[in-house]
Amino acid sequence: MSQQPADMATSQNIESCRLLHVPPEILDRITWHLKTSELCNLRLTCKSVEEALYFRFTAEFFTRKQFMVSEFSLGALVDISKSRLSGCLRHVHLGIDQIGLDGNHSACNDVEQAYKFQQCLVEQESLWALGRVPKYLAEAFARLPNLESVVIRDFNSNRRSRDGPYAHWKSYGTETMFNETGVRPAPLNFYGLSSLGNHPAGRLFKTAIHALGMAGVSPPTIEVMERKGNLLNDTAFHIQPDLESTTIPVLRGLKRLHLSLEVTLNTPLSKYEKQEYQWFNMIKFLRHLDGLEELRINGKNNTANIEERNSLKTLISWLATGELRSEVWGPREITPPPANGITSNHSLLRSPVTFPKLEKLSLGMTVLGVDELVLFISKFADTLKHLELWRIQLICEELGVQERTVFKRRATLWVQFLKKLLNENDLNLRHIKLGNLQQKWIVINWRQYLQEIEFKPTATTTDEELENIELGRTLEYTGTDWRHFVTHEMIPRIFTPVFKDEEERSDTSSALSPSEDEGEDEDEDEDEDEDDDNNADNMNQDQES
Repeated sequence: MSQQPADMATSQNIESCRLLHVPPEILDRITWHLKTSELCNLRLTCKSVEEALYFRFTAEFFTRKQFMVSEFSLGALVDISKSRLSGCLRHVHLGIDQIGLDGNHSACNDVEQAYKFQQCLVEQESLWALGRVPKYLAEAFARLPNLESVVIRDFNSNRRSRDGPYAHWKSYGTETMFNETGVRPAPLNFYGLSSLGNHPAGRLFKTAIHALGMAGVSPPTIEVMERKGNLLNDTAFHIQPDLESTTIPVLRGLKRLHLSLEVTLNTPLSKYEKQEYQWFNMIKFLRHLDGLEELRINGKNNTANIEERNSLKTLISWLATGELRSEVWGPREITPPPANGITSNHSLLRSPVTFPKLEKLSLGMTVLGVDELVLFISKFADTLKHLELWRIQLICEELGVQERTVFKRRATLWVQFLKKLLNENDLNLRHIKLGNLQQKWIVINWRQYLQEIEFKPTATTTDEELENIELGRTLEYTGTDWRHFVTHEMIPRIFTPVFKDEEERSDTSSALSPSEDEGEDEDEDEDEDEDDDNNADNMNQDQES
């Protein structure tokens, strides 16, 4: 049988293009040095080159991709789901990119850009008002056969090394919108927002959950990544009663759940001090996660408000014990959930959560007492294998602590915690990690003294040898004998400064005054190679080449 003209052309291309004769790994190394626009131009030269670069191209640009709420961006997600690339897209990131909420229309350079900007505002509002966002997402999710995770994030990764040291991975459509309007959409900072509404992260999280239910898809991972104050409060976990039958299977299929939480204090319930109700919807949400294997809960950065701390403490206490004591609900009663899993009765909230398959537990950026933290971890001791504590502040809540007592002794809250953890006989960890820790003492006159926890380089290093030695902020262990490591390595290496008496601390007042860690949530898994539409989103033309 004679060759078809297309086959002959392909054969001729291969013979004439010396680049196609090099081994694939060498070709990958050559093209790695090209910028995104240059790589796209190379792929457009001929079909043989496009085929040779297809695997590397899809692995880098279409395994993980970020979108935002706009017709162009969500439409691209749907188009990808309908193309041959649908099987490549495994991680869908949804950025909280907004336009026009901070008066940035002043960046428009002419009347045409101002008109485009106005249209983008109308489109953005209409997508939510008309319920188009969940429909777009559901249509796309239903056609992604290998979907592994859905991620809500309020920041862009800065690891786009292909396009330079300061290039970011941004939501698809960002460059197009910038070129048309002169304004670049960006995740906005919502620190301090305390009303029930206007939480972009919560709205997008709730929409994504219901869209997955509409699509009948249950990915193993849902994450919320936050660096600009866009945390979830209780409203984000509300399940609309008419959609429970489709939403609950999504929750039961989850294996990894990463959350960033903030209690909402400015509500009609605040004056009644019924802290249980601050997590009413989330408690119902968590009770369906019987297949969960990994749970991460991050609190709010710089939580100094005692009310906020106590409200998050209520949630942690419920996770540890299942007990919600209040005048309204009365004594706890254990009530099994109905067969269909639909919960509408307050009595179900009194039942403890078990997470029977939980193996990995991570807690970050919150304030707890020693016993509270130990109780929380021990609740899952039977199955727990990995434990990570990041930016946790232990607080001494012993009543009547004298200020002079704190000065004269070496503060050891974290040592107390580790020793109590060692007494949990059912806890058999394979991995433990502590990082960026603090401890706070509140003395009898309500003054607060904060200490940073550091780690000596070795267990035998003395305090006198530390003058010219850099201390570490993180210590971790992976192996079969975590108890030996904690006893003989972790505890001896914990270092805290010694407080001085009142007359000696005139030059160190800043170290003794209240302060908070202002670092960001450093999620080590979050910034793997991700996807972007940098350089005018011109990869659309490659989807069906």
